Amino acid sequence: MSISDPPHDKNLLARAIGVLTDSASTFEDIIKKPDFVLPVIFIVLSGILGLVPLSHSFGTMPELMPPSTSELSKSAAMGTASTAFIVSQFIWWPLRALIFVGAGALIGSRIDFKKSLAVSGYLNITLVLSGIITAITVAVTGQAVVLGFGITLTPDQLTTPWGIILSSINIFSIIYIILSSIALSRLWNVKISKSAAITIIMWALVIALSAWSAHLTSKLTQLQMGIGPG
Repeated sequence: MSISDPPHDKNLLARAIGVLTDSASTFEDIIKKPDFVLPVIFIVLSGILGLVPLSHSFGTMPELMPPSTSELSKSAAMGTASTAFIVSQFIWWPLRALIFVGAGALIGSRIDFKKSLAVSGYLNITLVLSGIITAITVAVTGQAVVLGFGITLTPDQLTTPWGIILSSINIFSIIYIILSSIALSRLWNVKISKSAAITIIMWALVIALSAWSAHLTSKLTQLQMGIGPG
């Protein structure tokens, strides 16, 4: 191909691989020609992969289900949980795209929502990576993997605000921050140092919100127990 020839658009397979292996040029291609096929596949696939650790939890912790629960009921519960996860990710996908648009506007970058939506969707590849590693670990070792610094915590501690913060600091979060920084630098047309700083701030805010939600849930549970019968 001569220097004057324009580069070929990446197909879906090339984009799926390129997001991890050649992030800069792949996100440039995604912004140039947005698509939503792979983002949908990423979300659905991550939901399906989540069935593996969920099945393991039901098998190793029978207290999660009443003793009389049938296998059909367990399957239904797993399907409901997987569906709920997928639905939540489909809600978060456009919300994150709106946040990208708003953050870009604050730094003087006007971007098209469709392009932001495509970038937001492709960042869900980290969900797939996390799901694959978790599923493989459960299948091989028979034990659920705890990500990040939360590996030293007990199951009860993992649901606390501090546990959520520690478990959120893991290799997949780092991969997300790196990919998001590259993607947003192309989307906003700014230096990667600037997009990285904004990405870290947005990520920290999301983690803080999750921790606050866990704290609020804990307080409400304690309140209900305190005013309950007996």
